[in-house]
Amino acid sequence: MSSERPWLDHLRESSTALQGVLGALLEAERHFHPPASPLERLQQITTSPEWAWLQPLYRLSAAIGAHARELLAGGGGTDEQAFLDHYRALLQTDPAVAIAHAAALRALQALPPEPANESERLHARHQWNERRRFLRMGQSGRGTS
Repeated sequence: MSSERPWLDHLRESSTALQGVLGALLEAERHFHPPASPLERLQQITTSPEWAWLQPLYRLSAAIGAHARELLAGGGGTDEQAFLDHYRALLQTDPAVAIAHAAALRALQALPPEPANESERLHARHQWNERRRFLRMGQSGRGTS
């Protein structure tokens, strides 16, 4: 890792890898489905029974995007308050942070929106929170064996 912040490199690698999986899946499906514009394909993924198998990955992307958008926009939970306080201060005082913030929000807008159906939206958020909780539990338990 060339960065002084290896976690950032890992985040970039994970994001790129997940995008690669989604891209490969969509490319592979082109052999079985007629061509469609990105908007048409998105509509098919969210509404067509033929694409229902892809919805868990789609919902996860939407939940991650929604959580990130909320966090950067200042709508995080109480466990994220320390981040928000420090982030807001840097956002107001450091132009590089403000520029990165704007770029991140633009990139997050490109992610799929959360489902319009409230029960689906809550379910996706619950799944995302459970994954986060599980990962936090795993990290706090490391090095204790």
